[in-house]
Amino acid sequence: MEMIEPMLSKLVEVDVHLSGVWISEPKLDGERIIAVGGGDKISLWTRRHIESSYKFPEIINDLKKNIKGDNWILDGELTVPGGFRKLLKRNTEDKTKISILSRKLPATFNLFDIIRFQGEDLTSKPLAQRKKVLLDVASPGEHLRIIPFKIVTTETVKDHFEKSLEDGYEGLILKNASSRYESGKRSDNWLKIKRTETIDVNVVGVTRSTGSIAFGALILEKDGQYFGKVGTGFSDMDRREILDFLEKNREETPILLPE
Repeated sequence: MEMIEPMLSKLVEVDVHLSGVWISEPKLDGERIIAVGGGDKISLWTRRHIESSYKFPEIINDLKKNIKGDNWILDGELTVPGGFRKLLKRNTEDKTKISILSRKLPATFNLFDIIRFQGEDLTSKPLAQRKKVLLDVASPGEHLRIIPFKIVTTETVKDHFEKSLEDGYEGLILKNASSRYESGKRSDNWLKIKRTETIDVNVVGVTRSTGSIAFGALILEKDGQYFGKVGTGFSDMDRREILDFLEKNREETPILLPE
């Protein structure tokens, strides 16, 4: 199957200047997922091209019931109560655990875009038009949600951002309403504003532990360069779950480490 790369957002400050018509969406603490439906098959793909539909039967059931038409591709964020660290618990191959966790730690697929419908490529259509198609095609379910959006201006960005934080979100996503879907690109037409104490980095490895804990520290990179390590703030269970997730999603990532 042709892999669909999600469109990505650029990090900006809250005093960003917006030109034209823009919308705002809450920034969620989950995992980006591309959902592909055709015939009687539905698949869920992560940004690393890992097929994960079998891990989330509750999402598949809702997509089957709540998406009209056929041959579609949806873009959204997969979340569970408690955020991304809790979502790591759902990263299991065990069928019994999958069944139990789908009830005890149910996921929600939060939809915000549609890339294809009835076989028609929608990437060249403006976001406002794609949003209309999405609202016509998808209906909310127990595990399916359409992310709300509002018109935003340069003058109201700060208010929208502060409200998103008050509501418990990570921050704010800003999108140009006339923008096309730029697959695989970090575009100026999609922007994100996050809490000032956060920074986006990638985990590329772990250091060995000196005791019984799963690992010593996470090795981080940013823009292809070594960024540092972080080894505090994790419980023993957190470490086991993180290491399990990394082992199941590992890939070769050459990076030069300091002496």
